[in-house]
Amino acid sequence: MMLGAGLGFLGCLALGAIVLKAFSGPSIESVCSDGQSCNAAGVGYAQASNATDDDRAMAARLFQRGCELGHAPACNNLGLAHEGGVGVPRDYGLAMLEFERACSGGFAEGCSNQGTLYEHGLGVPVNLGDAQRAYSQACRRGSALGCSNLGVLYAEGRGVSADGATAQRLFAEACRAGSQVGCENLFQPEH
Repeated sequence: MMLGAGLGFLGCLALGAIVLKAFSGPSIESVCSDGQSCNAAGVGYAQASNATDDDRAMAARLFQRGCELGHAPACNNLGLAHEGGVGVPRDYGLAMLEFERACSGGFAEGCSNQGTLYEHGLGVPVNLGDAQRAYSQACRRGSALGCSNLGVLYAEGRGVSADGATAQRLFAEACRAGSQVGCENLFQPEH
């Protein structure tokens, strides 16, 4: 009798664990198998119109997995999650590390996001020279936002010598690449 009750109790615990796992959401491995699919699934979770905190946390885990699998856009998205405290605690230091991984992986927006952290001193001391280098790298790789942000540095003479012609060229490049901000900067009279 005692043995039967013991096995029944263990059986109930095992069944409870299976039920709990089924209701706690899918495993990362069941959602994606490579960096690109993990990133895409993460974007889906993060951008769902009815996304919950659990969905945003799942998105961050998917971005982490995608980044671990070498997908630079996933590293960038994980950096954005850390920067904004979305699905993970806000941590500018971790955001910078993830943006660096994205940038070194060839993803231009990661470079641009690094520049923003340097420019505004988020998680690192303000360093306009590093911001300029990051924005330049982003712009060379095709980031419209990187070109626009670099143009602002030149227009305002922040970390570089003021150069209206260079600023206008960068704003035009950003505008052609689809940056609304670049277009607005291009047509502002003070630039």
